[in-house]
Amino acid sequence: MPSATIPKQITPEQAADALREQLGDGYKITPQGNDGLTVKHGALSFATVRLDQEGTNTTFQVHGGGLIITRLVNELGIARTVTEAIKESLGSEPPSPPSPPEPSSPPSS
Repeated sequence: MPSATIPKQITPEQAADALREQLGDGYKITPQGNDGLTVKHGALSFATVRLDQEGTNTTFQVHGGGLIITRLVNELGIARTVTEAIKESLGSEPPSPPSPPEPSSPPSS
């Protein structure tokens, strides 16, 4: 299951608007309850998106929809596409800073 963490509070409406802009007219985005979206791209290609608010972060859990085979295809297809669109349009969490280098021992003479 693909997911993306965005370092700010995002409402489902904001996420839907960002996805519409990023994915274009070929995708239909509809709200589902207070914390979810459905993204459709054709009759059998769809994904569900759940938003989890954690402090100042919003985590998006994206699942491909369908039954058995179509769910697997959608998990590898539209779910990944939607996750990448979320990251690109809303900005994913910055990577952790690199660890400082280990001190090296002085050269022996």
